[in-house]
Amino acid sequence: MVRLILFSLATTLLSFPIHSAEVPSSLPDPDGKAGNANRSVKVYILAGQSNMVGMGNLSGARNVYDGVYFSSNPDVPDGPLQIYKVGNYRTAPLAVYLPDGTKTDKPIAEGGLEVSQHGVYQLHCGFGENSCNIMQLDGREVYRCQSGGQPVRQDVTLEAGKRYRFKISGFKGAPPRFWMQKTDLLGNGDLEAVVKREGKFPWLLDAKGEWTVRNDVYFQEARLAKDGKGSPLSATSNGKSIGPELGFGHVLGTFHDEQVLLIKTAQGNRSLGFDFRPPSSGRTDPGNEFESAEYKLMIEGVRKTLDNIAKVVPGYKGQGYELAGFVWFQGHKDSFTEALITEYEKHLASLINDIRKEFKKPKLPAVVATIGFGGHRMQEKFLKIHQAQMAVGDAQKHPEYAGNVASVDTRDFWREVDESPKGEDYHYNRNAETYLLIGDALGRAMVKLLGGRVEPLPLTPRPKRVIGEQSVEPSEEEKSAAQKALKPIILDGIAASYIANPRYNKALLQEASGERPQRANQFLRGAMYGLGNCYQAAGINDHDWHSFGPNLDAVQWSYYSFAPKESQPKEKGSRYRKVTYPAGMEMWSMPAFDTGKAGWKHGLQPFGQLDGKLAPLTETCTASFCRCGEKPRTLWEKEVLLVRGTVELPPVKKGHRYRIVVGGAAHVNSGEGYAIYANGKLLAESKTGVAVRQGGQPRGAHVYSDFLDEFKGGQVTLAVSSFLRYNHPRRGLQPPRGHISLQIEEQKLPPLK
Repeated sequence: MVRLILFSLATTLLSFPIHSAEVPSSLPDPDGKAGNANRSVKVYILAGQSNMVGMGNLSGARNVYDGVYFSSNPDVPDGPLQIYKVGNYRTAPLAVYLPDGTKTDKPIAEGGLEVSQHGVYQLHCGFGENSCNIMQLDGREVYRCQSGGQPVRQDVTLEAGKRYRFKISGFKGAPPRFWMQKTDLLGNGDLEAVVKREGKFPWLLDAKGEWTVRNDVYFQEARLAKDGKGSPLSATSNGKSIGPELGFGHVLGTFHDEQVLLIKTAQGNRSLGFDFRPPSSGRTDPGNEFESAEYKLMIEGVRKTLDNIAKVVPGYKGQGYELAGFVWFQGHKDSFTEALITEYEKHLASLINDIRKEFKKPKLPAVVATIGFGGHRMQEKFLKIHQAQMAVGDAQKHPEYAGNVASVDTRDFWREVDESPKGEDYHYNRNAETYLLIGDALGRAMVKLLGGRVEPLPLTPRPKRVIGEQSVEPSEEEKSAAQKALKPIILDGIAASYIANPRYNKALLQEASGERPQRANQFLRGAMYGLGNCYQAAGINDHDWHSFGPNLDAVQWSYYSFAPKESQPKEKGSRYRKVTYPAGMEMWSMPAFDTGKAGWKHGLQPFGQLDGKLAPLTETCTASFCRCGEKPRTLWEKEVLLVRGTVELPPVKKGHRYRIVVGGAAHVNSGEGYAIYANGKLLAESKTGVAVRQGGQPRGAHVYSDFLDEFKGGQVTLAVSSFLRYNHPRRGLQPPRGHISLQIEEQKLPPLK
C-alpha cells in the first residue's frame, strides 16, 4: 500500500512542469547542456506566413541615408531630406541645454548638448562670415576656424543620451549656431548591429563573441525544407535571416528543464481566410485545390516531425513528447480584401480550435502575435486585422480562451526605415531587433499561460498614435524657416561633399569650363544638375536655368515638311536617318538660305501633330521644358520637318553657361531624333528618339566653349530638323505623332570650392 502511494505521488509530481528557473528580464547565458532526457520533450508549433518564416537580416545592413545631420537650430526639420540626384539625408534639431540644465532653442556660447544616436561626429560652428570661432566639447577642441582660413574639425565619439558641455569663443556678433554631421554611417537593424555593436540581447553571444547555441532547444524547419531540416537553436539556424523562433526559443529554453523542440511550418504570401483556412471555417470553393492547402501542409509537417522525433532531436532516449503550445504570426495577406479582414477573428478562433482537435489537446496554450506594420501609426486595413488578433486573446470577448490563449501587441516592436537594414514595411524593414522582440514577447506570453512567472523585457517607449492625428502641411513661413535653417548644412555639408566626391568632381569641373565631353548626351541633366538641386533645397534659386534672349514662341519661324524618298517601314524605329533634301534645299540651315524662294511657310512654335491633327501628345504633361501637353500652334504635316529662324541675342555672361532645349521629348514614345544648327554649323545631333521614359529629363544641346562664339551677341540663325514617329516600343504601329519647340536658356554657375 505504501509503495502504491509513493508511486502515485511520484507520478503526480512528474506531471507538473519542472523548470530550471523563472524567466528574468535579462535571460541567462545558455549553459551548452542538452535538456533533461528523463522527461518528455516539450514541443511547440510555430506557424504563419513570411514573417514567421523570418525576414530579420543577420548582417549586411547599410545605412539608408547618405548623411545624418543634427543642428542647434530648432527650425531644422526632423525627418528625411531628399535632394534629387544627390541623395537621401536625415536631419533633426539637436537637444541643447543652458548651463542650468533647462532646454533652449536660443543660440548661446556655452551650454550642453545631447545626441540621439551613438557614433562619431564632426562639429561645424557658424556659417559664412560667422564661422570664424573656436568650439570645445567637454574641454576638448573640436572646431577651429580663423579669419581667411579653412575650418579644422576633429572627429569625436558621442554616446546617445549623454550630456556634453560645449563652449564657443572667438566669434564676433551673435553667438553662432552649430550643427553636427554623423560620419560613421553604419548599417542599422541587422542582428550583428543590434547584438554585437549595440550590446542588446547579450545571451546571444558567448565569451568569444560568437553566436551562442542552445543545445536544450532544437529548431526544425518542417515546411520549406524537403523532409525537414534542423539544428540546435542559434542565430544561424534559420539561414541568413531570423524569425520569432530565436527569441521564443531562448525564453522557453530558460523556462523548461526538459528538451524543447520548435517545429516551424510557415510559408510566405499565405492568407488565413484562404490558404490556411481551417476545416471548421468551411470551404468557399471545394474544387479549389489551394484553399486550405497550407493548413493541411502545416499539419503534415508537424506529424512527420513527431513521427520521426527519435531522428530529429539529438540524444532522444524514447522519453516521449508533449505538445506544449501553438504560436501564430500572420495577417498581411488577409488585409488585401474586405471579406478576409471582416472574418479574420472567426478564422483565427477556428484555427486554434481545429489545431487542438487535430492533436487532441483541448486546452493547448496558444499565443498570437499581431501584425505591427507602421507601429502605432498603422494603416486602417492593418489596424482591423490587429484588432481581430487582439480580440482572440481578450477573455471578455472569448471567455473560452481565458488562461489558455494570449495575444501579443507587436506595434511597439516596429522600427523605422532609418533604424533598419532595408525599406520593406511588409517585412518589418527586415529589422532583426523587431523579430527578436516579437519572439521574446511570444515566449514570455507562453510561459504565463503555462503557469510560470516572468519579468518583462525592458523597452524604450515608442511613439504612440494620436486619435485623429493627421499630417499637416507646413505653412510657407515654416517652409522658409526650415530652408534657412538647413542652408548651412546643405551648402557647407551636403553640397561640399557632393563637389568633393570623385564620382562627380571631374564632371562638375568639365561642365563648368564648357569643355565638350567625348560622348555628348542628348539629355541635359549632368552632374551640375545635382548641385543645383542642393541650392534649391536651401531656398536659393540663383543657379536655376532661365530663359535667355527673345521669346522664341513669338518668333515667326520658317518651316518646310516633306516625305523623304528614303522610305522606312513605319513599324521600325528610330525614324531619324540621313535623307535627301528637296532640290535646292541642301544648304537649308545656312543664314544666307532664302526660304521665300524655296517656298517655305511661316508659323509659330510648338510644331506638331497627332494623327494629322493639331492636338497635344498627352493630357498629363505639365513640364515647361517638354511642352508635349500643349496643343501645337503649327501643323507638322509630313514625316520630315525643317524649321529655322534668325533671332537677336544679348551678349553672353562670364560665369554662366548656355543650352538649347528641344521640347516634346521627355516621355515614352514622345519624340524622335533631331539635329540642331547655329549659323549653319551642326551644334548637336541625336540619332535616337525617346522610346523609354528618361526620368523627365529635358533634351537638347549644351553650347560648349568651342561653339560659344556663335552666341556672343547679335544675330544667330537657329535651325532644327526632326521626324514624325509611327511606332510604340510596346504597342507597335500607331497613328503618326510629333511635337517640337526650342528654348535658349542660361545658368549662373554655382561655386565649386
